[in-house]
Amino acid sequence: MKKALLLLMLLPVLGWLGGCQTVPTEIPPDLSPADYFQKAQEASDAGKYALALKYYQSFLERYPEERDRGLWARYEVALLHSKMKDEATALRLLDELLALYSGDDAALLPQAPRILAEKIKSKLQAATQATDQPAPTN
Repeated sequence: MKKALLLLMLLPVLGWLGGCQTVPTEIPPDLSPADYFQKAQEASDAGKYALALKYYQSFLERYPEERDRGLWARYEVALLHSKMKDEATALRLLDELLALYSGDDAALLPQAPRILAEKIKSKLQAATQATDQPAPTN
């Protein structure tokens, strides 16, 4: 009886906690570029990577003219994929981001996303190579 009562008391709490993990189906259209980044960072800090991805991807769709912030958003998307253990996607996205720095206007672009992307790419490649090698035998 006590176990059943305890379970009944915990069900609403568990439902509430589970509800916190859902990703909203629609992001408000009136967010400013800074709001997108703020919400995405808050979600990422809370470990809600899918929600953070949704904010960054929505930003990229709604503000394609934001070149500098777009580079940062692309970097963050790739980083989130690496945090989600989707290394193949992360590497592909990092390559796409780094390719943007090969154009004529590369010197005009913010360099921090490029530098960070190169570091993350190097770490991911090293980790991938380490897992691809067979374990030593004694």
